[in-house]
Amino acid sequence: MLDFNVFYRLAAAIGIGLIIGLQREHTYYDQSDRHPAGVRTFTLVGLAGAMAALLSDQMGGVAPFITGFVVVGMLLMAMHVSFAIGHRRQDDSTGGHLPGGDGITTSVAVVIVYLLGGICWYGRLLESCVIVVVILWVLSAKEQLHTFAQRLSKEDIIAIVKFAVITALVLPFLPNNSYGPPGLEVLNPRSIWIFVVFISGIGFVGYGLIKLVGPGKGIWLTGLLGGLASSTALTLNLAGRSRENEAYASDFTLGIVLSWAVMYARLYLICVFLSSSLAGPLALPLLLPVVPALGYALYLKLKEFRNHQQKSADFTNPFKLLPAIKFGVIFTCVMFVANAARVYLGSGALLACSFLGGAAEMDAVAFSVIDMNLKSGLPVRELVLALLFASLANTITKGGLVFFLGAKSMRRPILPAVILICLVTAGLIGYYAFL
Repeated sequence: MLDFNVFYRLAAAIGIGLIIGLQREHTYYDQSDRHPAGVRTFTLVGLAGAMAALLSDQMGGVAPFITGFVVVGMLLMAMHVSFAIGHRRQDDSTGGHLPGGDGITTSVAVVIVYLLGGICWYGRLLESCVIVVVILWVLSAKEQLHTFAQRLSKEDIIAIVKFAVITALVLPFLPNNSYGPPGLEVLNPRSIWIFVVFISGIGFVGYGLIKLVGPGKGIWLTGLLGGLASSTALTLNLAGRSRENEAYASDFTLGIVLSWAVMYARLYLICVFLSSSLAGPLALPLLLPVVPALGYALYLKLKEFRNHQQKSADFTNPFKLLPAIKFGVIFTCVMFVANAARVYLGSGALLACSFLGGAAEMDAVAFSVIDMNLKSGLPVRELVLALLFASLANTITKGGLVFFLGAKSMRRPILPAVILICLVTAGLIGYYAFL
């Protein structure tokens, strides 16, 4: 009996080799250009990887797959040696090109396609597709990546090393235990440090985007991506960066406001994912504040477009550990106070607890009230009010971060965003309070 699942996996491996092979074919200079692999070779290598994995699976050992891997490597080595000998015998003007950077890159891609063929056989098709997308981007963005690397300074490299140290060397050695009085065990060194690393990481992502696509686009793209993760951490990072790059204060303000808008949409999707029955009740309270945020962001963009301000090309490196540590401490203190209010005031003070918790992080409040709704039958109206109070506090907190930690030139532009979002949220609170 035919097993169509086998053909499906083999077809996926063939498709991966075909797609990457087509991309490689378009990177060669002309038809006479000599290269280690083309579309046919990539397709066959992908199939070979899947078939070798199939044989290994049938034989109960990894010998066929490893043998195939070694054979592919030897063939590539022999091809490079042949090209090198041919290059010595021919003049550059009449002979083929010796595979240089692109030749080595193509050979590495061949090896990866062989491994992806094996991954396809074992049913990891989604993972394979994600890897293929990344590979295609790396192979296609040669000039952009080389330009990006050339723009990095020695200071940037040192900063990357420092970030790697605080992430890879410090984090694993911190205890993953919670400390504090009974019922208030919120002081977890590893969790606090993860938040510090996260804030620094947002800075690096933004800095990379700025180097890659320029300061204007890079900053607001950072705002969009940061809003998907943590708008509070994004606000802190961009506000701190604005002090050293005040010429880009308007861009930082735009990025921050965009992250606030994205935060509401992300929170709505999280809540709906946790409880699909809340899709209707939460649409108005969580999506309406997006309107003034996006509207004001559009106004800032149009205003900047009209002004055409000349800005310096210099942009300082993002690695600033001390501000991230300070905010990690502040974040922990706020969470401690919020948990204390919950423990000592009880569930009757839900709105007060939500307000205090929202000042630090919206996700924790959302998880808590949805859990209460599912397990304890918390009324939807009270759940909505709790989220609104938390979002009100969160907006005020982020506005305060910009006002006190950001450049002076950001204070006036950020106020309308804070006021608009707070007015909409307060109006929604009044509506649901008297509903």
